Amino acid sequence: MLKLYILLAVVVWLAMQSQKNTQARLAAGVQSFHARRMDMWCVLLFLALLYVAGLRTSFNDTQNYISGFRRMPAPAEWWDNQDNWNIFHNPAFYFLESWLRSKTDNAQIFIFLTAAFTEFSMVRFFKRHVENFPFSIFLFLTLGTFCFTLAAIKQCLAMAILTYAITALKDNKWVRYYLLVFLAMLFHTYALAFVFLPLFRAKPWSWFTYLFVLALVLVMLNFESAITSFLDFAGEQGKDIAEYEVFDDHGTNIFRVLVYAVVPAMSLIFQKKLFENSTPEENVLVHMSIISLAFMLLGTFAGANMFGRMGNYFELGTICCLPWMLRKCFQGKPYRLICIAAVVGFLAYFTYAYGFHTPFDQNYSATTIWALLRSA
Repeated sequence: MLKLYILLAVVVWLAMQSQKNTQARLAAGVQSFHARRMDMWCVLLFLALLYVAGLRTSFNDTQNYISGFRRMPAPAEWWDNQDNWNIFHNPAFYFLESWLRSKTDNAQIFIFLTAAFTEFSMVRFFKRHVENFPFSIFLFLTLGTFCFTLAAIKQCLAMAILTYAITALKDNKWVRYYLLVFLAMLFHTYALAFVFLPLFRAKPWSWFTYLFVLALVLVMLNFESAITSFLDFAGEQGKDIAEYEVFDDHGTNIFRVLVYAVVPAMSLIFQKKLFENSTPEENVLVHMSIISLAFMLLGTFAGANMFGRMGNYFELGTICCLPWMLRKCFQGKPYRLICIAAVVGFLAYFTYAYGFHTPFDQNYSATTIWALLRSA
């Protein structure tokens, strides 16, 4: 996984330069909103991510997406099939795919353009919503979120759209928020879960959080009947979820569960320090990390792929939260030691996940930028 290590080093260094630039602009009196806009270093960081994501020819589901793109009918033919209009069948994604297919038969352009939107949206989101940009970019890679963007194109396009929805939620722009959630749902149905996210603006580990945890426990205790009811409801709405995807006897990897438990556990242990003066945005992001862990825990029973992907929607909260939580909980030498321990721990997980459990080098291949330009 040498490619991933090199990419990690490059993007973290670029994020550090961007952070220094932001701090200099803040010191010069530039308003925080303007100081946190993307700068030259962010653009270079985005291009580094795009180089790996946009030029890939294989990784996880990439070949399936390439095959699907090549089979897509023309927009007029796609539109004539009324089954494609069902809002639970990801119509926005397939129409986009059909439209791009009518413009080019080069599947690599499809991969490159979808990766460009996804990676740009992620970098922009972190730049605007985190206080320690390098640390969050480090987590973006080591937690596995970046590698996930190389796999599930539909879901990651929806996740990218939801980053703009979270910004709208922060600014209390409700119409924009729900329009963006609806748009994301048209790319991937699981995005519908964000309809309920505004309810999680309350302080974490208030009665609302405990009510959510209680509901999770009840589902876990009655897993088969609860999930069967959910599948029946989804089927009634026109969303078909194969039972084998849920009851496949494949559980979420315990190491992954433990990694996702770090932020929720910290939020519970240090709740007095963290949430005495917390903002609604911070509350939402912490709750997102708790929701992400909840799906991972459900995935320990069965359906690791489905529940893991549902949890991925909310792991952006973990990436945003951990840096400011560490700063708020620890000061001085303990803070530095804890940060070092966090870096070592996430690097170890990163190495395990993509060096041994799912070897990156065995699954990833890519073309060159020159080959892409020649074929365009």
